[in-house]
Amino acid sequence: MTDREIDQALGARHVAPPPADRVKQIESAIVGNLKPVRPLPPDRFYFTAFAGIFIAVCVVGCDIVGQNGWHALTSFQKICIFAPLAVSIAFAIVSIVRQMTPAATHVRSTAWIAVSSFLLLLLTMVVLFRPMQERAFLHNGLACFRTGMAYAIPASFIFALLLLRGAGLSPLLTGATAGGLAGLVGLGILEIHCPNLNVYHIVVWHVSVTLVCALGGLIFSSVTFRRWTSNQ
Repeated sequence: MTDREIDQALGARHVAPPPADRVKQIESAIVGNLKPVRPLPPDRFYFTAFAGIFIAVCVVGCDIVGQNGWHALTSFQKICIFAPLAVSIAFAIVSIVRQMTPAATHVRSTAWIAVSSFLLLLLTMVVLFRPMQERAFLHNGLACFRTGMAYAIPASFIFALLLLRGAGLSPLLTGATAGGLAGLVGLGILEIHCPNLNVYHIVVWHVSVTLVCALGGLIFSSVTFRRWTSNQ
């Protein structure tokens, strides 16, 4: 039977309207639990909050671990590294803020700009720095990786508290973006802290902090979203 035939059959069948008291019961069941929704603060509030948390964690981290990496970079290297890093951070925050608001526009495009800026940063690192022999490659690398994660993980939890106040409709994208933003915290601290300019060290151990955090955010949001939907 086609949809048109079903519509015709239903239309030909006379259905008596429900009693008035039944209509009132249905209406009370629908509107009885409705409560006014507290509107979200403006986007600039969340953008400032995310940016403030990012800067605060970076300042505290750099104050604790030191700034030897910053002094090891030339002025040209600082511009080439931190300019695309700042762009990636800014657009990641914009994307997250828009993902918190239903029906927001340019959500995926801002996320792609953040990813593109990160890839530009990675390419800049490959071109800017040279490979060097490093005897303690694994030992030094793990030390840097632990340092980056030591600040990326707390930042991710703080970001998650802010995300809970929103109404994101794409949990996987939001989890990956928030995890990537937390990873950028660790990457930024490492670029300021670590004086090791070996390109292999930077690409493998510094950049991996961001990639691991983005993947962790994706997996975490996937698991929690499935559990949430299964309980509905």
